Amino acid sequence: MPRSWMAVALLAAAGCQPAQPTTDELTETVASTLFIDAAEPSADRGRELIARYECARCHHLPEAPVLPMMKRCVGCHESIGRGSFREASDAVIAEWQERMHSLPTAPSLQASAPLLSARWVASFLQAPHDLRPALEATMPRLPIGEGEARDIAASLMASDGDLEELVPAPSLATRGGELFEDKQCGSCHAFSGSGLAPRARDGSARGVILAPDLRFTRDRVRPERLAAWMRAPRRTSAMPHFDLTVAEAQALASYLLHTPLEPAAPVEVPARLPLLERPVRYAEVEERVFRKICWHCHAQPDLARGDGGPGMSGGMGFPARHLDLSTYESINSGYLDEHGELTSLFARTEDGTPRLVAVLLARQQEVAGKHGSRRGMPLGFPPLSPEDIQLTESWVAQGRPR
Repeated sequence: MPRSWMAVALLAAAGCQPAQPTTDELTETVASTLFIDAAEPSADRGRELIARYECARCHHLPEAPVLPMMKRCVGCHESIGRGSFREASDAVIAEWQERMHSLPTAPSLQASAPLLSARWVASFLQAPHDLRPALEATMPRLPIGEGEARDIAASLMASDGDLEELVPAPSLATRGGELFEDKQCGSCHAFSGSGLAPRARDGSARGVILAPDLRFTRDRVRPERLAAWMRAPRRTSAMPHFDLTVAEAQALASYLLHTPLEPAAPVEVPARLPLLERPVRYAEVEERVFRKICWHCHAQPDLARGDGGPGMSGGMGFPARHLDLSTYESINSGYLDEHGELTSLFARTEDGTPRLVAVLLARQQEVAGKHGSRRGMPLGFPPLSPEDIQLTESWVAQGRPR
């Protein structure tokens, strides 16, 4: 049963009485739903979606429209890291270099396209999770629909190149484990669940920062292409060339695909801390929460060189909400909801939680694999600590004192 009709059936079963659509509206809705769900993935639509969701803010994608530097999150950070950023004084750049840690670089989607499974890419776009232990930021959960995710995956796979395809035999896994140690693959990669002892890694090296946890290999990749890709990773990849022989690559691929893994430990949602009894002022919340990370996406455009970020000016598939978290006054001014109505950031949700606190708690749920209708914040970054959420909630409960 198509999902549009299933939704109607469930509403009827629940005794709900939704507003009755017109015949034209119903026809358009059903046709749109069937088109999205049933249509073959389209690389052409995918390219349009890559532009709409501004994937080039973070990723190297030659076919994507070039964004101005102020909208290229990773490009801006890389420029600051190299010392080549020219929009600020040397003293300010030095201060930024000291503080910048969460998003120093991002993987090239062009480099990994030949290896990845289109089905996995589509799934990951809708429910991203932490792949790279040394990279603090993760793929943000954007408002990408199921059909859109398949189209984007099709676009990325459209130029996946030619790689020799050969599924490695499971019997080669033991030899692959020996090579994994000999080649010191653990210097960059974690392989959680494999029983390998964690190793100290150079957290500043790009190869380490972008190295995925190899436990996800068997879900992410096309197994028949893994050995060939390891022998000749693309130039834009952070993966170095090791001059592997065909036999070595086959053995390593077998090890990654077939070695037994312990189940992943579940991510526990932290307990919600009680309200603080001491007074909490705005300056403390500003320093520990708003200024620390929220400004990146919720800034005043005039102070952010024209781009207030996706949460303010819109972008990455989000409409402009005009939510400015850079001053006490703007925070209390609210934002535009999905209907374009001005809404308080401190209005209560269904369970009585202030909206600001609710989105912080939702991010904890997302990291634990629970993706609800409320998008967690900070987008694409680790949740705030329970103590910082406690501080924020206490400030709100005390009437948001200046």
